[in-house]
Amino acid sequence: MADHLKMDPARIARLQDPQRLQTVDPARIWQCVSVCPSAVIADIGCGAGYVALPFAAHFPEATVYACDVLSGMLDLVDEAAQTRALDNLKGILMTGVDTGLSAHTVDLVTMLQVHHELDDPEAVLDECRRILKPGGHLVIVDWKHPNDGGPDATGRRVGASEIRMQLEKTGFADLRSHPVYTLHNLITAQPGTHKSD
Repeated sequence: MADHLKMDPARIARLQDPQRLQTVDPARIWQCVSVCPSAVIADIGCGAGYVALPFAAHFPEATVYACDVLSGMLDLVDEAAQTRALDNLKGILMTGVDTGLSAHTVDLVTMLQVHHELDDPEAVLDECRRILKPGGHLVIVDWKHPNDGGPDATGRRVGASEIRMQLEKTGFADLRSHPVYTLHNLITAQPGTHKSD
């Protein structure tokens, strides 16, 4: 996943801005997907922990993996987790698309505002499918494309139909769209039977 801005302070400030809750509250995710209190959760492209931190706080018996390709982002997550005494949150430095997590060990994978940044979305989705348990869920939250009713944008946007096509191509099934955000799509999927299985 490309990140040409790296650890730009302005970007970090945007990622940590509490005003984001008005448009993309992470609590909507666990309102759309049933999460076991002791679930194993992986937040891919966690950034400064916008999703991972509230999940770890809301589900104190869960194990939450904050996964990112930038060690600096993981440092921010670790610092925030220590401040909040969230000992159920663990940072993972990804190598490319590899999370390093064992196959079929994760109940829920989340990706918030990550999909449009991916250079090889199918490789990332393959990794998500690999680590998910049968019956687990993948949740993708990303900016709406103008074709989906999103605002005009200067940055990259990926339409919901393209995301769904990529999910189907990588062996996901039970694709559902949840109209809980105004500016973002929220799509859930479960690992299905892939042609290579």
